[in-house]
Amino acid sequence: MTLPEWFAGSSEEAGFLRLVLDHVSDCLVAVDTAGTIVLINEPYCKLLGGEADDFLGRHITDVVGPQTKLHFVARGIGTHVGYPLEVRGHKLVTKQVPVHRDGKIIGAVGLALFSDYDALKKTYSRISKAELAIPQRPRAWQSKFRLNDIIGMGELMDSYRDAIKVAAAYDLPVMICGETGAGKELAAHALHALSDRRSGPFVWVNCASIPSELIEAELFGYEGGAFTGARSQGKPGKFELATGGVLFLDEIGDMPLALQGSLLRVLQMNEIVRVGGTNPVSINLGIICATNKALLDLVKVGRFREDLYHRLSVLPINVPPLRHRGDIPHLAECLLARIAGRLGKSTPNLTDHDRNLLIGYAWPGNVRELENALTRMIITGTLAISVQEVSSTPAEPDATQPLKDRIRSQTDAEIRAALKQTRGNRSRAAELLGISRAHLYRLLKEPDVK
Repeated sequence: MTLPEWFAGSSEEAGFLRLVLDHVSDCLVAVDTAGTIVLINEPYCKLLGGEADDFLGRHITDVVGPQTKLHFVARGIGTHVGYPLEVRGHKLVTKQVPVHRDGKIIGAVGLALFSDYDALKKTYSRISKAELAIPQRPRAWQSKFRLNDIIGMGELMDSYRDAIKVAAAYDLPVMICGETGAGKELAAHALHALSDRRSGPFVWVNCASIPSELIEAELFGYEGGAFTGARSQGKPGKFELATGGVLFLDEIGDMPLALQGSLLRVLQMNEIVRVGGTNPVSINLGIICATNKALLDLVKVGRFREDLYHRLSVLPINVPPLRHRGDIPHLAECLLARIAGRLGKSTPNLTDHDRNLLIGYAWPGNVRELENALTRMIITGTLAISVQEVSSTPAEPDATQPLKDRIRSQTDAEIRAALKQTRGNRSRAAELLGISRAHLYRLLKEPDVK
């Protein structure tokens, strides 16, 4: 049932809710996924100077103005709390959140939290002045994304978000695995924001970008005079800075083997010793790791410690590659709206031809590559998507073939991965792979696919 159908219903429950909302003193409005107003309460109508029938069925931007974000929220693009909005000369502070039903977004609700923005601004100014004397954590150490920033539809994405929720409920090491550009860092931020450590810092370290001779001092810190060029007063490392929060070790597969033993000891003892120091320093933090490598293969060749692998992989999370997702057109539309808004451009519409090309391309760079391709589209003004514009990497298969022959051919590994993820359910595996069930059956009959 859609949001308009529910509100338009004659059920006693729906009628009672409409009555309650009319007696709420705060302004409230609801829209469907197209941004069309399906509910508006009496206080909001009074502020706008009309009756409900004057506004129902109209787009939210026609009534409130182009500055509202409610129509974007209704499409799964963000959530806004404390968003300032001026409506008919009234300065409001609003909350704009999506409405979910059976795991899907069916619309959004906007609520005016404060109707006297100027008074709120003065109060905030007094609070801010009082807080100046309180040491503030750098913004770089805070979560930048939430779970609802992970855009996606279907069982695969629902399972992925559920895995993040489960991991966030326990104070245990988490290993996030996924291809380059799939969104591992986004998952780490969302995990921290959901966890009991969300009020603590989120400290990020890229193990692949720090020279091997410096990474120990970067992680463990150092005492004054520990080495040439060291600060005389010493410096805390990332372990100390992350105490009370989470340390995110990105590209953990590139951590030097010699340092892996030290990391294992930290996990076991919850204490570190600075470089050049002798006194242990107690720490209390959560560990999130991410990698695009097959760590078990590194274990087999002696490049990653097996005991550390098992210690870090208590709660593994696998980020789905874009080519296995069945929601690429939906994701592209959401990203187009988000990128266009950021650039101050109009949002281009995707044609059926565009959608077929998006689905037919393999996206080796995953969501990051898709974002870059859509950004180029908006900037250059080219609304039609071709494989050549989307990426310099050749599409799989050749885009010059007829559309019916261009349905994505799957490799043996991709088919096996899809069947494993769906526990042998061929219908769901075909949906994951973006092909018909009949086409999957034909592929399974080929001698190269086992």
